[in-house]
Amino acid sequence: MESISVKEIRGMIAQLPEGYRVVFNLYVVEGYSHKEIAETLGITENTSRSQLLKARLALQNKLKKTEIDIAHAS
Repeated sequence: MESISVKEIRGMIAQLPEGYRVVFNLYVVEGYSHKEIAETLGITENTSRSQLLKARLALQNKLKKTEIDIAHAS
């Protein structure tokens, strides 16, 4: 994990589908609650939670793949 740069992680976030990316950034980066996100985006709180979960899972998969690729390159 130490071999993955902040720039690479930001790139992975940028590759997320728009809904995932927006909710992820609002919740994780900006610190909004699911209630605030729901009100801002005109979605339900459950949709916000679902989008965040899917974003996190997608990022975990991208990170694992990158770690595997780095390990094979070494």
